[in-house]
Amino acid sequence: MLAASPGMLAYSLAVVRSLRPEMAPFARAVVEAIMLTEGSIGSADEVAQRLGLPNRFKLARLLRQEGLPPLHRLAEWAMLESWVTTAERDGESLCHIAIRSKRHPSACYRLVKGLTGFGWEEVRVLGTAWVQNEFSNRLQRCRGAAGCAPT
Repeated sequence: MLAASPGMLAYSLAVVRSLRPEMAPFARAVVEAIMLTEGSIGSADEVAQRLGLPNRFKLARLLRQEGLPPLHRLAEWAMLESWVTTAERDGESLCHIAIRSKRHPSACYRLVKGLTGFGWEEVRVLGTAWVQNEFSNRLQRCRGAAGCAPT
C-alpha cells in the first residue's frame, strides 16, 4: 500500500483496494491517480486516451465492470473528502477552498449537495469520517455492470 502523504487520500484508497482487491491494473491506476491528486485527473476522453482505450465509453464500461462508479463520480468523492479534511484541519470555508483551487464556489456548493443530499455546512459538521464512510457505503452498492448507480 502507498504511504499516506499530504495530497493523498490514503484511507479512501485503502477502502477501494479492500472492496475491489482484484481490480485490473488500469482501474487501479485510475483510482490511485484520483486519490493522489485528490480529485480530477482529466476528462474521460483524456484519461481513456492516456490508457490507450479507444474512447471514454470504453473507459466507462471498464470501470463499471470493475464495480467502480464513473470517473467523474470517483473524482467528486475525492474532492469532497479533500475539502472536508482541509476545512477541519485549517478552518477554511468552502468558498476559500474553491477560489484557491480555481473553482467557482457555487459549483462546489452544488456538487456537495448533489453528491450527498446535504448542504456544505451539514457535511462539514458530519466530517471527514462520515464522507469516507458514505463513499465506502456507496462503493459497496456499486457492484457489476448493472449495480453501479451514478451517485
